[in-house]
Amino acid sequence: MNDPLVSIIVPVYNVEEYIERCLLSILKQTYKNFEVIVINDGSTDCSLDIVEKIAMEDDRISIYNKKNGGQASARNMGLRYMKGDYLIMVDSDDYIEEHLIETCLKTVEETKCDLVLFDRYNINEKGEKKYFSAGNGITMSDACSTPWNKFYKADLWNGCFFPEGFWYEDLGIVPVIIAKAKKIVNINEPLYIYETSRGGSQTNQVQATKFLDVKYMLDNVYNCIVELGLLEESKAQLKTLYIEHLVYVTILEKTTKIKDKKTKKYLIEEIKKCMDSKFPGWEVNNFSSGNVVTKRVKNLVISLYLNRMFILGDILWKVPKRIKYKLTGF
Repeated sequence: MNDPLVSIIVPVYNVEEYIERCLLSILKQTYKNFEVIVINDGSTDCSLDIVEKIAMEDDRISIYNKKNGGQASARNMGLRYMKGDYLIMVDSDDYIEEHLIETCLKTVEETKCDLVLFDRYNINEKGEKKYFSAGNGITMSDACSTPWNKFYKADLWNGCFFPEGFWYEDLGIVPVIIAKAKKIVNINEPLYIYETSRGGSQTNQVQATKFLDVKYMLDNVYNCIVELGLLEESKAQLKTLYIEHLVYVTILEKTTKIKDKKTKKYLIEEIKKCMDSKFPGWEVNNFSSGNVVTKRVKNLVISLYLNRMFILGDILWKVPKRIKYKLTGF
């Protein structure tokens, strides 16, 4: 296939400040044979007007309008309309390097892989960029569950869609796509620029009632893996995936932000109950990423939280992060 078509799905909802930057970064790609599928998810600001103006100048952009239903439903609509041989997903407040498609297609041609993973830059409210790598992982437990740092052979998504009505919907399906891939190559090149400053993004919100959506998303992955007949070969990865996201991420990045002690206790008990049910005899180990010191701190804080020693856990976890943010802005 000398000139494969690449589909680019861009869900849009009230991002008038960012959408032009996003679309122009796509249109500047050095590889030209692509389609841009913009799903307007019921925007109420000027986002659609901006998209329509840009689309008038480039017929590779197709716009589909729908009632607001969330990012998962928007991406799912894009998956139904895509015609490409390959696929990438770009969030509308982010943007991409101009050689992203060319680099990934070259990797596919050289390695015969069906999934390419790449790194990113984080950009903060000051416009400062910082290189961020998700590591060298190529398995469902260590390849990162975000959909936008990946270049997919399109048929990997056949029959697969994002769970709708939940937070963390990426986690509910991306590990399944990774498990389906026959060959994965991680090139560790920053090709995606991720906006970290938007206050309305899920990453920056604290809503305790939604934190356990992680459990439902992991259970969706578990059930899909069973249906695909991949449970035996994937059991160890699934266990690591649950520990990393339900234990480490939910506790360190979410539960530590909750002030109400009763809510903290409830979440901890639900996490322990789920883990004991799915993986009897599980225990906290060095599954988390980071250097030796970081891993030890994470494991200690997790252990303190699981034993309801919240105050000491907060001191060990929150104070160093606040100092780092003041010094670096990240």
